[in-house]
This record gives sequence, C-alpha cells and structure tokens, in this order.
Amino acid sequence: DDVRVRLGEPGFAITDDTPIVAERFRVLLRLDAPPGPVPVRLAATSEIPALAGVLARAFAADPMVRWPMVSEDDLAARIRAMFEIVDTAFAEEGWIHAAGEGLGVMSLLPPETSGREEEIAEAIAPALAALIPDGGERYERFWAWIGSMLPPEPHWLLDQVAVEPAAQGRGIGGAMLRFAIGRAERDALPVVLETGVPGNVPLYERFGFRVASDADAPDGGPHIWFMRRDPA
Repeated sequence: DDVRVRLGEPGFAITDDTPIVAERFRVLLRLDAPPGPVPVRLAATSEIPALAGVLARAFAADPMVRWPMVSEDDLAARIRAMFEIVDTAFAEEGWIHAAGEGLGVMSLLPPETSGREEEIAEAIAPALAALIPDGGERYERFWAWIGSMLPPEPHWLLDQVAVEPAAQGRGIGGAMLRFAIGRAERDALPVVLETGVPGNVPLYERFGFRVASDADAPDGGPHIWFMRRDPA
C-alpha cells in the first residue's frame, strides 16, 4: 500500500510481466576494515595510471612536488601526469611497488642506479617539459640539486612513498617502510629519503631514520630534510 501511495496508482500490482531493474554491486574496498598484514609487491606498468592518481592525491600539498611545477594552473592534473610519466619508466625497471590493494605506492631504487636514472631523466625530459610552463628548467635544477645531496656511498633510495588519503592510518605506509628497510638490511646498506614536509620527519624517525642534513633548495625552493637509516 505504501508503494501504491508513492506511485499514485491505487491499483498497482506486481505480476510476472512487471519490468524490473536489477543492479549488481561488488565490494572493492572496506575502509572500515580492521588493519591486517599489508602485502607489498612489484607494480605492473599497467597499474601506473591508477597509482599515479594515488601519488597525486597524497602529494597534493607537498612542496617538493608543487614547487618544481612552477604554476598553480591545472596543477592537480599536471602532477598526476608527471607521476605517470616518471613511474611508467621506473616500473619498467622494477622500481615501483604497490601495497594495500593499490592504496599505497612506493618507488625504491637499488644501489648504484644513478647512471640509469640519468638515462631515464633524459628520455622523459621532453614529456615533462610539456607539462611545465618554463619547459622544465626549474624541475631539472631542483632534482639535480636533490641528487647532489644524496650520499656518495652505495644505498637504497626511497624516492616516493604515498598512501591514498582516505586509507591512511591502516598500516599501509608502515608496511612499505618496513619493506624498504628490510631490503637495505639484507644488503647491509643504508636506505635514504628526502622530504619537504616537517611533519614527516618525526614519522620517519620512529622507523629509525635520522636527519643527515637539511637545506633550502636553490632559487627560492622549499626546505628539504635528507634522512637516512643505517643498517642495524
């Protein structure tokens, strides 16, 4: 009777001939699920567009990402495109890892890969330049300076680590950090990272990292903390 009233049809009846609309839903993710073991695995190149979205949302306010892009115009879309370009090349080298059903992403570069990084940077430079108003000049100078501040001895480089903002606090970031630390420990080598967010410093310190140096980037760039964790 309630349905008839809402339809405005007092004589409405459901029969075998009544058309229906069926909808099927599939659970993709339970954000309220209790935390559990978070697997970390190599990411396939085909996953990079989705992972680039995670990175763009997680780094939306990060000065290390925003400042090299020069302009605020269409910034979110350009940041996502930048991550997709860079991490597609990194994934082909086996440097990109995914965690927590694709809600976490990390780039972890093995020791002594700086030469290959330079080759990749040269190859993708035209695509990046098309995204940045100054043709990528500030971007190139900034990341060249970052590279010059890294330690000269062999090390693992934790270049990116990000978690989908809606899924933070579920242990995904911690799982990726422990994975990176474990790889470096097996090689008895330090693992290093850099951050432009002051609040990240104590977070990394809880995982055994320490500030090795900090400085303002050239040309009025952001303040960057360079951190490392030596083998136990």
